[in-house]
Amino acid sequence: MSKYLFPLNYKYKPKLLGIIDYSYLVPILIFVSIIGIILYINQVDFFISFGIVIIITLPPLLLLSTGINGQPAIPFLVALLKFHYSTKIYIYKK
Repeated sequence: MSKYLFPLNYKYKPKLLGIIDYSYLVPILIFVSIIGIILYINQVDFFISFGIVIIITLPPLLLLSTGINGQPAIPFLVALLKFHYSTKIYIYKK
């Protein structure tokens, strides 16, 4: 019988269908519902609106599920926005 050793810093996150983190599922559902409401108000046919929703939501879904350079996408984007809005130039003189 084989023994498997897991490192102490290994963290298991439950995912929907093994792909999407549950913490990212809420923003995705909000995004899809907004698009669905807009298409429903404009009285677009169901099958056409289903195709539009898939085409529009697939790139953000893939970005959220895979991340950027192995880092989760939402914390990366939050850090990028914080850096953009709070950049300061420091001049050091000796």
